[in-house]
This record gives sequence, C-alpha cells and structure tokens, in this order.
Amino acid sequence: MTESISGATLIYGVIGDPVRHSFSPRMMNAAFASLDMDARYLAFPVKSENIQDALAGIRALNVSGVNVTVPHKSSVIPHLDEVTPLAEKIGAVNTISNVQGCLTGTNTDYSGFIRSLKTLNCSPQNKTIALLGAGGSARALLAGLADAGASRVLVHNRTAERAEKLVSDISQYFPETKLESVSLQSIHETPLDLLVNTTTVGMVSTESPLDLAQCQNIGLLVDIIYSPNQTPLLRQAEELGIASANGVGMLLYQGCDAFTFWTGKQAPEQVMREQLLSLIE
Repeated sequence: MTESISGATLIYGVIGDPVRHSFSPRMMNAAFASLDMDARYLAFPVKSENIQDALAGIRALNVSGVNVTVPHKSSVIPHLDEVTPLAEKIGAVNTISNVQGCLTGTNTDYSGFIRSLKTLNCSPQNKTIALLGAGGSARALLAGLADAGASRVLVHNRTAERAEKLVSDISQYFPETKLESVSLQSIHETPLDLLVNTTTVGMVSTESPLDLAQCQNIGLLVDIIYSPNQTPLLRQAEELGIASANGVGMLLYQGCDAFTFWTGKQAPEQVMREQLLSLIE
C-alpha cells in the first residue's frame, strides 16, 4: 500500500451509528497494507434518517464497498440492487460491494461465525443448539446454523414475542431444522451441544444472561462479545470446566469474508487477527 492517497486509491468503510468504537478500520487497513493494496478503510457515521442518501453517496463517489453495522443492517436492503440469497432470508446485510454503481449486499456475520466454529472443532450439523437473544446477530446466526444443518435450535429472549417472531421468520426457509422459541427453564433443562450468547449482557456490566450452574450439559459455549475478552458468562464457564470462546473469531472471520467479497483475494487472516488482538483488552 502506498504511503499517500491518490486518485487511484480505493475507498472502503463502515457505516453505522455509532462507529467511532469500530475495530474494523484498523483491521482492514492492516490487511490492505500487508498485501500492498492502494486502498483505505474509513468509518462513516450515518444517522438512520440519512441511510438512503448515504447509499446514493456510495454510488456517486464510487466507494468500493462498506460494512454495515447497527442500526442499518435491515434498513439498507430496500436501497440495494442485489442481495445474496441467504442474506435475503436473514433479512440483514452487513457487507455491500459497489461494482460500477451496482450495490450488492451479503451477510458475513453468519459465515464468519460458522468459520469460527470450525476452528473450535465444532460443526453445527445434527446438533442441538441454543441462542440467547433475538436481535440482528441472533437472526444471522439462527439462519446460518440452520443452513449448516443443525437439527434443533432453541431461541430464548427476555421479550418472548421477539424470539417467537424470529423463529417464525426463519423457520419457513429451513423446514428440516426444528426452530423453537423457549423459556430460560427449557435452556436449563436441555442438554446442548452448543450455547451461544448473542446479547450484549456482560459487555459493560457484571450481569450474566443465565446461570450455567443450572444447565444440564453444555458441550461448547460461545459468547459473541469480544470486549472485554472474558465476560461474566465466560468466566463462569471456565470455573465450571465448560469449553468456551469469545467473539474474536466471529469478528475476524466476518471481516475476512467481507475482504474477499470485495476484492476477490484471500484475506491475510494472521495479520488481521494480530491487529484485532492488539486492540482488545
């Protein structure tokens, strides 16, 4: 990557509100530098009421691609020219490419998560899995797990109606996977191959989304929070001897998949991992 920006420099970025905290600029710029690419990645704060204008700006300014974060992952979809099939089923896009003014959206949250499971020697196929939460991340992961062949996925949310709607939205596309909205008691009583926390509980508090001591059996726990690197839930898992991982893997691999979606090149995984780890407490 050249030291200065020129008229030939490709511009990428992340749109969201807020985006100041995002680790993506450091991770992606390190990736471009390691491959000597004349490209830069920036953070673009975009308010919800300006999302249509922002996407028009991406076209007009010939920005090569953007990541999409909260709260825009669903609201961008009506303004895109194409959406990949699974992203359409999920109802959320986190990566957009711009090729000659044609905006194509995909979702690398689910693919990044599935890739991270592989590094933990975990395959969702024929497994019983539970998700805590029913937000945008849960939506992507639920579809991804069903697409990867999970036999049963339990979804619990503090507001049961949100979990019920999520299950209803996704189950129509994956009839071979049993998707259920359940109580916390059901999570406690069901032996699980994998438990995934998609909520923000534990990110800035000492709370935990559930008490692992009340659970029957858990093969693997993943908390997709990556900062702090050990949430109260992960700390309890360690104390109980439950194999566990935080969200660094998902963050890394969704970034790797986005990089490849934009550039057609294999992402420099190790460079991106080192950059992430240097940023996380």
